[in-house]
Amino acid sequence: MDADKSYRRPSARRVATTTVAVLFITWLIDYIDRLVITLALPDIGEEFHLGTTLQGLILTAFFITYALMQIPGGILADTKGARRTMVMAAGGWTIFTAASGLARGLASMMVVRAVFGVFQGMYPAASIKALSERTTPEQRLTANGVMSASNPLGSAIAPVVAAPLIVAFGWRGAFWAVAVLGLLMVIVLWKGLPRPLAASEQQEQAQAVPTQVPLRQALQLLKSSMMWRFTLMFCGFNIIGWGLVSWVPSYLRESKHVSLTGAGLLAGVPWVAAAISMMAGGYVFDRFLRGNHRRVVVPVMVATAGLLALMVRAETATEFIVWETCGTLVMYLAYMQIFGLPLRMLPVEYAGVGGGMVNFGGQLAGAVSPFVMGFLAERFSYGVAFSFLGVGAVLAIVGALVTPQTPEAFRAGLGRHLKTQDVAPAVLVETA
Repeated sequence: MDADKSYRRPSARRVATTTVAVLFITWLIDYIDRLVITLALPDIGEEFHLGTTLQGLILTAFFITYALMQIPGGILADTKGARRTMVMAAGGWTIFTAASGLARGLASMMVVRAVFGVFQGMYPAASIKALSERTTPEQRLTANGVMSASNPLGSAIAPVVAAPLIVAFGWRGAFWAVAVLGLLMVIVLWKGLPRPLAASEQQEQAQAVPTQVPLRQALQLLKSSMMWRFTLMFCGFNIIGWGLVSWVPSYLRESKHVSLTGAGLLAGVPWVAAAISMMAGGYVFDRFLRGNHRRVVVPVMVATAGLLALMVRAETATEFIVWETCGTLVMYLAYMQIFGLPLRMLPVEYAGVGGGMVNFGGQLAGAVSPFVMGFLAERFSYGVAFSFLGVGAVLAIVGALVTPQTPEAFRAGLGRHLKTQDVAPAVLVETA
């Protein structure tokens, strides 16, 4: 009977492949739902009589709640279960995607986008937790890289999808249309996500290691200054990422007089390059530069800052996109070293809170970048606004210089706050 059950159990490879596919699709729709507003901002601003500062405030309303929910979302995933948290998050943000099309002014739009951010903010750490539960340590590096590639790819697809929807149905109808995609995503997530692997399939040890922990135990990770340093590094990285995503479409339409459809197509090009770069960067680091992410992050961010400076000086829309593409191509070589490295080394049962901590920094950047850049664009120029992205490169470099560079140093830092048995070497095998 036991042999028969073993025969019927899906293989670890099949579970991992299905999990990555489901989470990849879900993340793509997450980004489409989230970023349709970046194409719609000029139309929203015109209807509500808003300058770029207040348009940026609409984006910031989302990112504030999105950032604040990263750690609570991780705690929910670690204590209540990843699947339950993800389905609740996806259902909630789908409802408020549709509600965005009902806004009647600045105040109502900000409230809707803030609640939308609450539900979206519950999802990232839960998806990391779900991936950790359904992969072996040897699979986790590749699986995390493929799942994470959905983020820049989603940034590429979102404007391409949003532009024709806005042309066909107006900005309100575009929100309602993408909400239908969100509903389909909830069904796929509920029906398609496989059960977690057994503990014996995740680790070499025979004893079971729980993937849900008591709340008090999960909160111990918040005491780790080392984890907060990774948070700082990801904040700097995403000041650049969210600044570009938020304002390039408006810049192309308003300063370069590119059509809505053309702006959608052009704005997506750099993020295709970023998706390719993200996967390549994880491979290069794991194969050739293991144990010292500083050697990747510092030169990458210096080169990125230089390329963004050339982008700011571009005279045509095409030249601007070429330099932006070069910048994202270089920048995303460092993504897995900044965001993925601590998550690959964390024990599975702390993946939710750990992912929430690091992602909090990245999404805090989303609360800062759109508003500051909108203010600078309105008060001075888009050139000054895009120059602000250099601050992100500096923060990422500082973070790289103060974070641990080896798995041993990382493990020692965790050991000060977590029980010794929680920091199991078997979980760290992929980066050891």
